[in-house]
Amino acid sequence: MKKVILGFSLVIVIALAVAVYYLLTNLDAIVKAAIEKHGSAATQTAVRVDRVKIILQDGSGTLQGLTVASPKGFAAPNAFSLGQIKTAINLSSLKEEPYIIDEITVRAPQVFLEINNDKKNNLNELKKKLSVGKPTDQPEREADQTADAGPRLIIKRILFTDGNLNALVVPLKNKEYQLKLPTITMNNLGGSKGATSTELATEIIDRLIDAAKKELKKSQFGQELERLKGEAKAKLAEEKAKLKEKEAKAKAEVEAEKAKLKQESDAKLEAEKQKAEDKLKGLFNK
Repeated sequence: MKKVILGFSLVIVIALAVAVYYLLTNLDAIVKAAIEKHGSAATQTAVRVDRVKIILQDGSGTLQGLTVASPKGFAAPNAFSLGQIKTAINLSSLKEEPYIIDEITVRAPQVFLEINNDKKNNLNELKKKLSVGKPTDQPEREADQTADAGPRLIIKRILFTDGNLNALVVPLKNKEYQLKLPTITMNNLGGSKGATSTELATEIIDRLIDAAKKELKKSQFGQELERLKGEAKAKLAEEKAKLKEKEAKAKAEVEAEKAKLKQESDAKLEAEKQKAEDKLKGLFNK
């Protein structure tokens, strides 16, 4: 019996060793797949990563070439290209959830804004998609979490440095603008209880869009957009005034035609009445 138990225990140890070996040797691929899966779920567009390198000994990780595709209807292939991403994981937090990431540094992020012929821009459309999956009630969010959603995480700080914003305005003969982004800092993502990867991706990209749009408003591009918006509003107001004037004119013409028809009808009725009176007088004069 002891031999059976010993043999069974040995099988378990070997199985665990194989599992740990598989996990460690395939950790980069596992993380890459998780980022692409949960990132795509958050944005409802394709999220891709070129390379992932995780070093468990010192709790560090590096990602290269993370991209977020533009929604359908835009020529720009990507809305974001996040360049090199370095992470610092709090190893002591790995005992239980939520797991803590002390810092993420994103170097040379590229933000691509495109305004298409329909006057829509890819960042706004992406933001709409993000808001669809954004949790609205904390207790419900916790109740609805499943194992497939992944572990809960807390990110203490994220830095976006040396970034650029590239803007394309299709209605202005594909006019292009290039702007430098200031360092963008995000603190305490996930709150005290942590958040899923999908929720964190939603929050990070949502904040990044807001920061990019804020810079746009201050730039020459933003001033150009405000001018275009002003011209569009003025043109719309002019078209509305013309339409209102046209409607008023048409109404006046209808009223004039009704008055004319009434006048003609009244005149005809009066003539018929006069004829009847004349005929009646003729009968009595006989």
